[in-house]
Amino acid sequence: MNSQKLNNFKPSKWTKYVLLFSGTIILIGLIMFTIMGFNLGMDFTGGNIVKIETGAELTDSQYSEVVNKASNILGEEGLHLSQAQRVGVGGEFSVSIQYQNKSGVDDMTEINSAVVTKLQEAYPEYNIVNAESKSATTSSELLLNALLAVVIALILIMIYIAFRFEFLSGVAALITLFHDVLIMCACVAIFRIEINSAFVAAIITVLGYSINNTIIIFDRVRENLKKPSLDALSNNDIANLSVKQTLNRTINTSITTIVSIVLLACIGVPQMTEFVVPILIGLVAGTYASIFISAPMWTTLMSKSKRNLRIKSKGERQLKEKATITKVEPTVE
Repeated sequence: MNSQKLNNFKPSKWTKYVLLFSGTIILIGLIMFTIMGFNLGMDFTGGNIVKIETGAELTDSQYSEVVNKASNILGEEGLHLSQAQRVGVGGEFSVSIQYQNKSGVDDMTEINSAVVTKLQEAYPEYNIVNAESKSATTSSELLLNALLAVVIALILIMIYIAFRFEFLSGVAALITLFHDVLIMCACVAIFRIEINSAFVAAIITVLGYSINNTIIIFDRVRENLKKPSLDALSNNDIANLSVKQTLNRTINTSITTIVSIVLLACIGVPQMTEFVVPILIGLVAGTYASIFISAPMWTTLMSKSKRNLRIKSKGERQLKEKATITKVEPTVE
């Protein structure tokens, strides 16, 4: 962005359009959630993992055949294949088959045994192992703990910002982070991305990344409030100036991070998609939110509370200057 365009750029003028864009995404996500709910993975619904130990590595055609056969067997039991993965090194290769618990069934023991038996009949040359089972009760506790972790992270971040800078800065930061989380949740509902424990890790990762951009902006706001040369500027002008001063840094950092994430999604294993895609969505949302929402939101909150830090900062400086002059003036007898 050249200097002329940067000088004319006022983020606060674009805030309402950005909020309209985000609001549309969140509304569509809410409608999708109301109709279909989230696509919860095995971590949150309960499920089972069966390993088909092949010993030697399978060719692509052999692997596809095993996966299709496993999918058909699960379908006979009223189950759906959630994920299949080739794992192992050397001569210890296996195919990991994951599927969620059957809806309305509390005890999956008999069904899991039937699946293992049918797989063993289909592939007697392989060793079939029921590797792991998760109950719905354990999964619901995990879901509650995940939500609690996100809420605690948001609260602690707000407290830090409020203590480090100013209370309304903390509130503005919390609103911005809450926006990022809502966008992530809306997108996974719209695109039916499976939600598992990796998604929770992605949310917390994005919160940590987004708050870094927000802290940089509020730090610049605090510095500009202390400059005597900027006394004539309003809070809104200070917010716009602070965003512009950090804009190149925010964009460059975000682009390098997004490129790394995209490369990871392209060359990584398919299972990384569940972690990478939500992070990518969160990074994009966090970037434009830190530019167009965080500082303008602070300005709005300051206006609503009828507080003017410009007057306060200017008054404090005048008092300090007066005290300094009084201290150095010679005593006249």
